[in-house]
Amino acid sequence: MNSIRRIRRHASGMNKKSEFMQVMYLDFDSPTGDHLRRGRKIYKESMPKQKKMNEKRARRYFEALIEANFKGGRDLVLHLTFDKNNYPDSEKEAKKRVQCFLRNLNGKRKRRGLGNAKYIIVFEISKRGRFHFHIIMDGELDRDTVEATWKYGFCNADRLKADPKEGLTAIINYLAKGGNNPKTKDGERSKWEKRWIPSRGLTRPWISEAKSSISRKRFNTIVELPEDSELFVAAIEKDNAGYFVQSIEKSYNEQTGHWYIFCRMRLKKNISTKQSTSVDKKRGVKK
Repeated sequence: MNSIRRIRRHASGMNKKSEFMQVMYLDFDSPTGDHLRRGRKIYKESMPKQKKMNEKRARRYFEALIEANFKGGRDLVLHLTFDKNNYPDSEKEAKKRVQCFLRNLNGKRKRRGLGNAKYIIVFEISKRGRFHFHIIMDGELDRDTVEATWKYGFCNADRLKADPKEGLTAIINYLAKGGNNPKTKDGERSKWEKRWIPSRGLTRPWISEAKSSISRKRFNTIVELPEDSELFVAAIEKDNAGYFVQSIEKSYNEQTGHWYIFCRMRLKKNISTKQSTSVDKKRGVKK
């Protein structure tokens, strides 16, 4: 049985409607289609081992993790550099100093009755070979205190800015631009390997899988169209009610002979993001 499989990665708490989600479509060939007849599969996505992920997968998970945990106008992005007198001798030492900075921040937060910071650290090496860090962090502690806590050079704490149509895409693209990560003994490593470090307590994206309402005939028609065509966008939005398309990417696998579609989608403004009574009443999956 040939079916179009839809996989959604929701950037929100488990079973909660997300403001942002990634939607993937792929051909699925099965003699019986049994696993699709069992209905939706819903599960929390485990935090992946970055070294086992290719760069595209890692970047997409990184994107969903940020969208699930941080908001424009509320949270912070920090840019940390080292001055001449405090420049670390190694990558290991550089990361130690950032962890020390975060421990000091958490100490100040505790004294103010706040919990530990939620953050994602992004490590980068400039073209000149200098270490620096970016950190996306919750905005519960004021920016002046955050900046003053960094004792090894310069710290700039900016309030995150979100675009109505693209959310945090601009800062995500900036952080995901990569760096000149040093070579290991086995050769040059992926620019994503060990580059970002999440804190504990972050909301992990969750996955729902189901058979798409897009027929095979319709699927085969739209994949031949440009990604920004009205027919392509309309078919995807119809299959994901309440969301609009931010972007679409399509690719063809020469080995399998199948098309693959990847979409970024955002909740329409007139749709509530509060927890609803069910994800799918027909299948009895409660939210």
